[in-house]
Amino acid sequence: MGKAKSLDPLFNPRSIAIVGASDDPNRIGGLPIQFLRRHKYAGKIFPVNPKYREIAGLPCYPSLMEIPEPVDLALIGIPRQLVFGAMKDCGEKKIPFVILFSAGYAEMGEEGRRDQEELRRFVRGAGIRVVGPNCIGIVNTHDHVATSFTSGLEIDSLIPGAVGLVTQSGGVGNCVLTRTYDRAIGLSYFISSGNELDLEVSDFVEYFLGDQRTKSIALLLEDLKAPLKFRRVADRALKAGKPIVALKVGRSEKGQQAAASHTGAMSGADALYEALFRQKGISRVFDVDELFEVAHLFACYRPPEGNRLAILSTSGGSGALLADLASDHGLSLPGPSDRARNQLRDVVPAVASIANPMDITTQFMNDPEVVARYLRTFAEDENFDLLLLNFTVSTSDRTLKVAERIAEIQRALPKPLIFCWPVGNMARPGFSCLQRAGIPLFFQPARCLSAIGHFVRYGLFCKGSRECNRL
Repeated sequence: MGKAKSLDPLFNPRSIAIVGASDDPNRIGGLPIQFLRRHKYAGKIFPVNPKYREIAGLPCYPSLMEIPEPVDLALIGIPRQLVFGAMKDCGEKKIPFVILFSAGYAEMGEEGRRDQEELRRFVRGAGIRVVGPNCIGIVNTHDHVATSFTSGLEIDSLIPGAVGLVTQSGGVGNCVLTRTYDRAIGLSYFISSGNELDLEVSDFVEYFLGDQRTKSIALLLEDLKAPLKFRRVADRALKAGKPIVALKVGRSEKGQQAAASHTGAMSGADALYEALFRQKGISRVFDVDELFEVAHLFACYRPPEGNRLAILSTSGGSGALLADLASDHGLSLPGPSDRARNQLRDVVPAVASIANPMDITTQFMNDPEVVARYLRTFAEDENFDLLLLNFTVSTSDRTLKVAERIAEIQRALPKPLIFCWPVGNMARPGFSCLQRAGIPLFFQPARCLSAIGHFVRYGLFCKGSRECNRL
């Protein structure tokens, strides 16, 4: 990976200095210490603040220069007027990476932009790579590195996953992070990039391309600092078979003004972003939940090569609704093959027929093996590229047994299986079972079919592109 590989000490540092450390665990200088320990960071932590001799049982140093060992990463969360001096100490200490929490730069107008530019010139001359300013940090779930003060880290333990998330908005990023927890969807990395004085979106995407634990990439964008660089990295993502899902804010005039006041972003015409995303096979979404749902679907399966969807539902009405939504997204609903019809003839209820959508009714909810048989038969049918199973039953004990059986057979199915379960929390044990098994689970039919539409379009884009690596 070359240059991107050199970011390893940023994401998995052996030692971390916290400049402006505090003995108050609820302040920016105290939260990273608390979260690093809570989430079992294995490296060394060096609090830095001349006010203290010890913080949380750790020796506290008056300055970076007093730390007797090498430091891979410094976290800086001090007033803007003190940042430049701290950055000079980082240069003298030969600290290669800094996460700069401090705000008050380009998002604050002309004076802030001048200070940010001066800082940029210094760090480039000093060879320091910087995340931020005006960011909330980074989380590496697999290696237990929580270099952030985001409230989303107040959970008991991290959920490792396969979606790499980069967000230019710390606040919305925290919303995504906590929403993924609610859905048991793990991230490989959470990166708040802030104003992007130095390291920017494309650098992080490039890093993900060399990370085997990251299967898909989610971006929450306000602007692109280096569009041409992003185009090149997007091409490499396509070749690597790592789908990118993007939520681009600032589509409207007022949205662009809000982005500029937030991170100093200068949003270009939305049509340019739309064209770029289409050219590079990037799935554009317009909602926070949609961002991580689509990225999670991509992380679970290789995309299909066709648009032929099989819908199985416990309700004829739901099947009709899903068929309408499938049509909206250009999905085909062919009938089952003769072979599939023959295999299922003895289990089809008298009130239903073998078709697509397939109404499996609720009568087999007491027999998980019959539901499994439906799934295997449709998954092995050459007429289909992927399967959607829709449940309208909410009884917790009955549905849990069916969910457990589905979880057992899912990995052996030759086609992707997506689950839509638009009922209330009575069925939560079943939800949790499917989520633990890594089966993409949706609660809203419209969002489910929208995600499937993105999934299928990416597969067709790859099929028609020589650049796409489908291995």
